[in-house]
Amino acid sequence: MRTIGFGLYYLFDILTWVIVIRSFMTWIPNVMESDMGRRVYNFLCNVTDPIEAPIRSIMYKYSSGPVDFSPMIAILLLMFLKRVALMMFY
Repeated sequence: MRTIGFGLYYLFDILTWVIVIRSFMTWIPNVMESDMGRRVYNFLCNVTDPIEAPIRSIMYKYSSGPVDFSPMIAILLLMFLKRVALMMFY
């Protein structure tokens, strides 16, 4: 059972870093001009959109500001799930 807990812990940790990298890639315009940069960004979008899209849809019901806080909320949610995975399986 410990292996499952540690596996989930590291999966949530990797997803957190993927969200951070995707967020940083949006700040660098030169990355999106290259073909390789677009492919990497599209891959990161495919990985993170199932996590961020529901959060984004809920957020836009209540506020429609210019700043997207869904990556930050997704990271906080993943941090919470990491703790739960360790508590359940440790």
